[in-house]
Amino acid sequence: MSEEWEGGFEVGEIIALTEEGSEDVTRDFRIMYIFDIEERTYLVLVPVDQEEEEEYEVHFLRYDGTDMLQAIEDDEEWEQVEATFETLIAELEQED
Repeated sequence: MSEEWEGGFEVGEIIALTEEGSEDVTRDFRIMYIFDIEERTYLVLVPVDQEEEEEYEVHFLRYDGTDMLQAIEDDEEWEQVEATFETLIAELEQED
C-alpha cells in the first residue's frame, strides 16, 4: 500500500465523482487506501458525508492509466479486490 501514488492521487485526498443515472449527482469521496494487485491499481473510497458514521459505504475503483477511474464489473476481480482490502484492514487492526 502506498501513501502517495504516481497517478497523482494521495491517501486522505478528497475527490469529487459524478454518479451517472437519471440525474447526474456529484459526491465527494475521501481516498482511504491505494493498493496494487498484479498490474492494476485500486482506490478505496468512502463518501465524505459518511466518514463520522459507525457504518459507511466503501467503494472500490480501478485506475487503468487513462486518467479515468473505472468501476469494477467483473465478479472475480471484485472478489480479489475485496479480499485484498479485508487483508489490509486486518493487518492494520493488528498493528493497533
